Amino acid sequence: MSEEDDVPYRMLAFDHDETLAMGGVLQASAAEALAAAKDAGWLLALVTGRTHARIIEVCPCVDLFDLVVDENGAVLHFPATGAVEELADRPDARLREGLQARGVPFMPGRIVTITKRVYEDQVRAVIDAGGLALDRYCNRFAVMIVPRGTSKKTGLCTGLARLGVSPAEVIAFGDDQNDFALFEVAGLCVAVGNAIDAVKDAADIVLDRPNGEGVAAFIHGTLLESPESLPEPRR
Repeated sequence: MSEEDDVPYRMLAFDHDETLAMGGVLQASAAEALAAAKDAGWLLALVTGRTHARIIEVCPCVDLFDLVVDENGAVLHFPATGAVEELADRPDARLREGLQARGVPFMPGRIVTITKRVYEDQVRAVIDAGGLALDRYCNRFAVMIVPRGTSKKTGLCTGLARLGVSPAEVIAFGDDQNDFALFEVAGLCVAVGNAIDAVKDAADIVLDRPNGEGVAAFIHGTLLESPESLPEPRR
């Protein structure tokens, strides 16, 4: 993206699972497209509900990103320097103790606690019984539990401020319920072809293809070939 391009956007912000990745695996076409966008001058952000440790394991091109917002907005990671910043307090011990007492399996992050969507009622019961100041975010498969007021929106906004990027300069890509918070930040919102209907309804652009295949086609066909065709920011 050259200085001569009259494009009001500077950054691409992606959800990971079922947006860039399919079944937890980043598609090769998506990784190649991300590298091409980076080479063209776009800033890249990854905004995911996965734990900090897990996203590093499953995303082989994490170093391409200028900013990683993981744990559903609770942790910032700047791969270029290796800096990691926690944006919220560690979880109240009563949450994980309560889940264990009810036989609910979970994945503990630095801050986020993740379990399967089928255990949503048990999660709610633990939070309500303890009067815990926690928020729950769901997608089709999982429940992510974070301190109250923490979301993809708050995490991305903090990361953008660190990088000197305006929210209106961000194009966000998502597929599921917990991406609504991501869409609230961005100047332009893109739903991949496999997104749930509510996310498609909230998007400015809906891709024809699913997952990373759709992202790759959009990067090569629009962002790199005709960025001037992008609509103006919604905010």
